[in-house]
Amino acid sequence: MDSESEFTCEAALLFIDESIKLKTGHNLSNLEVEVFKGCWEDKDYSKIAETVGYSAGHITGVGKQLWSKISEALGETVSKKTFRQPLRREWEQRRLHGITRSAPLGEPQSFSSIEHNFTIYIERPPIEERCYSEILKPGCLLRIKAPWQTGKTELISRLIDCAAQKGYRTAVLNLRDVTQEDFSNLDKFLQWFCNIVADRFELAASVEEHWRKSIGNSKIKCRSYFEKYLLPGESPLVLALDEIDRIFPCREIASEFLGMLRTWHEDAKTRQIWQQFRQIVLHSEIYTEVDINQSPFNAGCEMALIDFNEEQVLDLSRKYRLDWELAKVKQLMAVVGGHPYLVGEAIKHIAQQDTTLEKLLQTSHTIWGIYSRHLERHWKNLQSNSELAGAFQQIALADTPVEFNSHLNQNMAVKLHDLGLVKLLNNSAIVRYELYRKYFRDRFQHNL
Repeated sequence: MDSESEFTCEAALLFIDESIKLKTGHNLSNLEVEVFKGCWEDKDYSKIAETVGYSAGHITGVGKQLWSKISEALGETVSKKTFRQPLRREWEQRRLHGITRSAPLGEPQSFSSIEHNFTIYIERPPIEERCYSEILKPGCLLRIKAPWQTGKTELISRLIDCAAQKGYRTAVLNLRDVTQEDFSNLDKFLQWFCNIVADRFELAASVEEHWRKSIGNSKIKCRSYFEKYLLPGESPLVLALDEIDRIFPCREIASEFLGMLRTWHEDAKTRQIWQQFRQIVLHSEIYTEVDINQSPFNAGCEMALIDFNEEQVLDLSRKYRLDWELAKVKQLMAVVGGHPYLVGEAIKHIAQQDTTLEKLLQTSHTIWGIYSRHLERHWKNLQSNSELAGAFQQIALADTPVEFNSHLNQNMAVKLHDLGLVKLLNNSAIVRYELYRKYFRDRFQHNL
């Protein structure tokens, strides 16, 4: 039997469900499975919606979320129209190398199995232990703050797994999955929010029907949906909201939604039912447009993720079977610091024998280097905000720390710090890593 005939819908679904479970700690929901099957049969979202009894808009949202998960598991972007080929290619590649699942922890592994084992994780004490402790507290609000690609998602997977082992009900929502239509007004957004949470916990209670029959504004309807259908139960409910920064540009929605999260946290002090609710919020920036007394960003417990230190980088290199001494670690960190993604990518490529440390560092800041996409994304973000780009240009072109003054606004420097681009000193800022200094200095000089 050839691989084409073996790669059935059932085989593809089993494969991607296992891949996503290894990545996130969670299987696909029943509704995501139905959407996958429908798309495999080339059905459009409205047809799938008729079959499963949901609105076409809701199924479209589930589809976007599904392709996002599959993209992350495969390491390349896929969509409803393009998912088959990348999925089959990865499936065949793993069959070719005899890899059907990750090896159990503690068993000997070849590099190929390490590459597909998503359990490589370096702890940064005391962060993990404090987070584990926090989610056990009734009504907790845990905020995890860190720049892009510094390990927030990996940490959340471990926290959710810890909560699940305690018997808690758990779910992760990524605000990246919200569509422009869902962001059109507060009522639509809160219906999306309730629908996605209900789907995660496989609730039969219809959000649309609850909205239609309930009185009050959309925040009251959202609250009553949680109180009637989600919070009752023997075990606490842990909800993690990833990339909550996505909501910030929608000021009306952001202020109301963030204020609502703060209120729910405060309610746990006086109402037992809200003690069941444990919130984990992942973000890079702090939203300052909401009243400080309504903001969740000055409530609960904040954990800021920090870079790896030398020992942690050395530990990561050993997990990839590299026989490094501390001198190699220092050489790498002189360019990329302890940034988890930058360090991890370097070690992975060297372990794959794609390159050597010396060659990698020589091209690290160029378009031919392994960080080109990471650097380009930062560049595009800067280009979308001329004031921010101007502030960073001053810092990148300077040979010494730049002091805050009329030309370098402190608020802009703080935003650049939140993005992970600069370090803040007493009254000044400096580029965070040598990699960034070289790359952005070249880009800014080229654009002068």
